[in-house]
Amino acid sequence: MHARHLALLLGTLCLAPACDNSAPAAAQPDPAADAKKEDAEAQARIEKRKQERLAKEEAAKKEAETVTAEIERVTAIPEGTKIPKKPAEACEQVVAAQRGFMKKYHPQVEEAALTTQLGLLQKQCLEMNDAKVAMCQKFALEATTDQLKGAINEYLPVCMKKYGESGKAAPKIPPKKAG
Repeated sequence: MHARHLALLLGTLCLAPACDNSAPAAAQPDPAADAKKEDAEAQARIEKRKQERLAKEEAAKKEAETVTAEIERVTAIPEGTKIPKKPAEACEQVVAAQRGFMKKYHPQVEEAALTTQLGLLQKQCLEMNDAKVAMCQKFALEATTDQLKGAINEYLPVCMKKYGESGKAAPKIPPKKAG
């Protein structure tokens, strides 16, 4: 038994650090230094996101300015254009230009829906009764690019400002009479 106790004692002693054959343990990292490092990394990520957000906002602002400038460019009646005497003739040209726009940029729209939309456009144009504004819209629709295809609703107000009678507001649909 004595030999057994001796073996057990030697085995226990070898578990002590003196018998450890592994490399010496590294010094424990300083928790305060780790916290500072994590804070610095978090601040760097926050700053990077802020810079990305600001860059995105600036790009969107520049894109909006470009679109506005393009709208100003396309909403011009070319010099020498003969303006129809009858607004109805100009409105027919606007409707034809809108049909071309829809066929080019929205070919999936069914003919029935297109007919309804074009009918509403013609009605609005006739109510406006302004051949110059209608011709402005026509040329703008024909000059629409991929960049402008989402901004065609801006054409009418710009055309009205440029070519409409001063002080004349956008046409309003009269209220239905109670009957």
